[in-house]
Amino acid sequence: MKSLKEVCPDPKQVLQLEPEELGPHVLHCLADAKEPNIKRAIIAQYLSSHYEEDHQPELAHVIEEALGWLTAQCLLGASPYDQELIFLTRRGKRVASDYRSGSC
Repeated sequence: MKSLKEVCPDPKQVLQLEPEELGPHVLHCLADAKEPNIKRAIIAQYLSSHYEEDHQPELAHVIEEALGWLTAQCLLGASPYDQELIFLTRRGKRVASDYRSGSC
């Protein structure tokens, strides 16, 4: 999984983004994962872990909000075999393939 810090280096700017603005960046990071099913509980922790420690808790919360938005948009789904695992839906894969960096 790609680091969110690679895509959005400034943690203060990440904290300013609304879920629908941060969501595409998070989706881009998830699309780079080698494993198709990812445990939801570790995503926000992992994506925030590359930033300075004092920003990590707050970043994990905004990343979790973005995950909720991505799920509501049917870009992420829960695995039918284990509800704690999420995957990029077919729509999510199409949107991730059209990713353009910016706004971070």
